[in-house]
Amino acid sequence: MRPILLQAHERSLTKIRYNREGDLLFSSGKDKIPCVWYSINGERLGTYNGHNGTVWTIDVNWDTTAFVSASADSTVRVWDVQTGRERNSYTLEAPARCCAFSYDGNSILYTNDDVMGKSCEMYLTDIRMRRMLIKTKTIS
Repeated sequence: MRPILLQAHERSLTKIRYNREGDLLFSSGKDKIPCVWYSINGERLGTYNGHNGTVWTIDVNWDTTAFVSASADSTVRVWDVQTGRERNSYTLEAPARCCAFSYDGNSILYTNDDVMGKSCEMYLTDIRMRRMLIKTKTIS
């Protein structure tokens, strides 16, 4: 196994994630632009433009058709992997910190930071209907 050098991010990386098959590698960083790479040779296949702050974390669904990113710009965005287009966007009242797909790929779980007088919250959203299923707050 040889190392893969990802030469596109202008600032430090915050997360990398392989898809299930292992042929694609997704990356996020403090430069606001998540990327997708071919894992065999490190070739950048595309970027996902739309965030205005550090992208803290990312996840890709089981069949590699959708990709989710959580950013310090207080948004969580769901992307079409192949086209790079944004499918859905969810705006929070504080920076988004964590995101993950459900096993079936129909829902996403995401959280925000407890900053700016806002308590940490967790959201579960059905991305097919763009409907929030659960919203919880932490107890201080």
